[in-house]
Amino acid sequence: MSIPPTRLCVGHYEEYDPPRDFGWVPTPAVGIYVVPPESFDMEDVDETAGCMLYLGGAEPHQVELVQD
Repeated sequence: MSIPPTRLCVGHYEEYDPPRDFGWVPTPAVGIYVVPPESFDMEDVDETAGCMLYLGGAEPHQVELVQD
């Protein structure tokens, strides 16, 4: 299963040293909180508007920087 390319805004970034133990292998070393652009407000990031992506874990992610 795959998800089509989706444009998201990064709300915040977390780095885990040592990698975070969530009970799955491999353990993720980085997390980024992403929000759809229409829900993103620089002044007040709504924690319920997006989701956390854990990079370096078992799920493959391809992240590209997009300049508008």
